[in-house]
Amino acid sequence: MEGYSVICTELDVASQGEIIEEAIENIKEAVELYVESAREAGMEEEVLDKLGISESDFKNGAGLMIPKIYRTEIPIKISQ
Repeated sequence: MEGYSVICTELDVASQGEIIEEAIENIKEAVELYVESAREAGMEEEVLDKLGISESDFKNGAGLMIPKIYRTEIPIKISQ
């Protein structure tokens, strides 16, 4: 099976998908769920700080952003 793994290194959150676009959508959802859980636990400010987003920016409509996305495709052949 081929696919892509993606990581939001700022939060140590990972996800995957069969195609790169699916992997990126999945990591966005995973980060949103992470922030939602942090909010419920009273840790939202700490998480936003890790993402480089101030709480005032977030509340003023900036919304949730993943500040860095790197797309890299590296073909690797693994022999069995």
